[in-house]
Amino acid sequence: MNRVVLIANPVASQFTGGAHRQVMAILSKRHHRVESVWPSNPASTTAAAVEAAASGASVVVAMGGDGMVHHVAQGLIGTEAALGVIPVGTTNVIARLLGVPKRVSRAARLVSSADEHRLLGTTRLTLRHGTIETVHHALFACGFGIDAAVVHQADEEPYRKYRFGSLHYARTAFGVALFGFPSTKPHVTVSAGSRRGRAVSVQIQFREVYTYFGKVPLRVAPDLPAPMTVLVMERLRRRRIPRIVYQLLTRGGLGGIPAFEVWEGVETLDLVADPAVAGQADGEALGLVESARVEWAPDSLRVITPN
Repeated sequence: MNRVVLIANPVASQFTGGAHRQVMAILSKRHHRVESVWPSNPASTTAAAVEAAASGASVVVAMGGDGMVHHVAQGLIGTEAALGVIPVGTTNVIARLLGVPKRVSRAARLVSSADEHRLLGTTRLTLRHGTIETVHHALFACGFGIDAAVVHQADEEPYRKYRFGSLHYARTAFGVALFGFPSTKPHVTVSAGSRRGRAVSVQIQFREVYTYFGKVPLRVAPDLPAPMTVLVMERLRRRRIPRIVYQLLTRGGLGGIPAFEVWEGVETLDLVADPAVAGQADGEALGLVESARVEWAPDSLRVITPN
C-alpha cells in the first residue's frame, strides 16, 4: 500500500477546511495510507517533507501556494518520493508550470491516479553570508537584486498579496524599478565559464514561466533556457523601463537593452557581492548574500504532472 503525506498550509489565500477534507477523501479512494501534516513555519514544512521521504512515503503533497510547494520540495530533492501539488495559493506559478488543474478536486484526482512520475530539473543555490553557508533549491526562478527586492517588499504587505495577487506583484515591481534601483551602482561580480560581468542585479531563468503577472510567461531571451539563461543587469535606467516591459511581453528578449547582457547555455554561475545583495528562489526571500554558486541539477525532483 502506497503511503501519501499531505502537507497543508491553512493560511493559504484559497485554503478552506472543506477543500482539505475533499482532498483527503479523494486521496484515500485508492486505498492509500494518507496522513495529513500541519507545519507551523517554512523550516518545519521542509522537515516534514524530509521525514516523509525518509520514512518511505511514495508521494508528498503540498497543499498551498508557491511558498508551500517550494519548502516541501526542499525536502524531496534527490529522493524517491514524488511531489504532488494542490494549488490553493495566490499565484500558483509552479502549478501552472506543471500543468496541474486549478480546481482542488481535479488536482487531487491527478495525484491519486498518477502511476508514473516525471523527473524535473532544478537549480541548486549555495549561498554564503559571513561564516554561514546555506543550500537552497529553486523550481522555477531565482535571482539576486531587483527581483529579490520585489519579493521582500511584496511580502511586507501580505493583505495586498492575498487580495490582489499578480497585480500586487506588478505594482511592487514597477515601484522598485522606478525608485529603488536606478540609483544603485554595480556591486555584484558575476561569472560563468569565460564570461564575466559587473551588475546591480542578476536573474536566472530555467523555465518559461518566470512571472507573477498572471498568465503571461516572460523570457529574458527569445529561446527557451537550456539549461539556464542569465540576465546580467549592469545598470537600470528609468527611461528604458517601457522598452524592457515591451520586450518581455513580446518575448523579444532583453539582450539588446543597453547595459543588459544575456548569457545563454549556462550550467554554473558564481557571484560575489560587495555590499551584500538580496536573493530569492521561487518568490521566497533568501536574505542577504555575499557570495553564491548557482548550479543546474538535472532530473533532481520527481513530480506528478498530467500526461
